[in-house]
Amino acid sequence: MEQKLKIHPAVAALIVIVLIGIVTSVVIIVNSANNNKAVTDTVPTSRSENGTTTVDSTDTSDYKDGTYSATGSYLSPGGRESVALTVTIKDGVITDTTFEADASAADSRQYQAQFADNYKALVVGKKINGLSLSRVAGSSLTSNGFNDALDEIRDDARA
Repeated sequence: MEQKLKIHPAVAALIVIVLIGIVTSVVIIVNSANNNKAVTDTVPTSRSENGTTTVDSTDTSDYKDGTYSATGSYLSPGGRESVALTVTIKDGVITDTTFEADASAADSRQYQAQFADNYKALVVGKKINGLSLSRVAGSSLTSNGFNDALDEIRDDARA
């Protein structure tokens, strides 16, 4: 007579939990590796050789040329933080920009500094219409403040 191996239900549940944990860890690692790249998310889009995404829109007449400033805010684990953004627009294209960090929490100051050191190459020379940053140099929440300020600038610059 053949004897079947029986597994206690608690052991079976533990095995399932461990397997779910392993799969979740792999997914997090893969997503983390993909998100550490500097990416601009826009619609409609086209990919360039350096991995950034840019706007394909050809409508640049919606914006008045000039220099515009706005403050954007976002919620971080340390509380509400803000950033100041100034953008110069010529023919619907960003020709210059400055970013001022204004964080109160130490972690936020670090992320804002990383953002400030790396965002400019993703913005200057790009069309303002539809431009949005998602993660820059490991900083994802600072991008929310940048995008908030950029939305206000777009509203101010509309012709």
